Amino acid sequence: MTALLPETASGITVERLLLQYEVEQFLYHEADLLGRHDYDAWLALFTDDLRYYMPIRRNHSSRDPETVEHDDALALIDDDKPFLAERIAKIATGKAWADDPLPRVRHLLTNVVIGEEDAKAGEFTVTSYLLIVRNRLEDEQDSFVCGRTDRFRRTPDGLRISRRRIVLDQSVILSKNMSVMF
Repeated sequence: MTALLPETASGITVERLLLQYEVEQFLYHEADLLGRHDYDAWLALFTDDLRYYMPIRRNHSSRDPETVEHDDALALIDDDKPFLAERIAKIATGKAWADDPLPRVRHLLTNVVIGEEDAKAGEFTVTSYLLIVRNRLEDEQDSFVCGRTDRFRRTPDGLRISRRRIVLDQSVILSKNMSVMF
């Protein structure tokens, strides 16, 4: 009997289980960095060609199956890595009213599923659900519920995210600002 079996009883390979663990630990680490406001370390988790995108959510008739806008539609957020770096630099000045004082933020992550793989590019897709709770000052509390689709890429520095698509469940955002990182 060997220490590691090549496949589990369900047909899932050990390599696939190890990848699942690696991705989950990556995402938990990311959530921890955001909770500690370590935005420079967080930004390093992304590739230089990043697209960080949140389409506008619209309400549709129940007869229309399309409930999320396409990637070329108007977006709440459509950033690249340099623009995210500018957002982080603004927070670091202490003059960003939405982040002064810094809010208390928790990112709760669940339903991590590894999807399609592109072996030639060394990339794969990961979907997850996220609940973000942000508390600021004495009486401000915001919650954001969303699904994310991330495109992971293996690099010499380890896993990195090259694309993040965030789809909020809310079609109307009641928060006073959108300074939270998803």
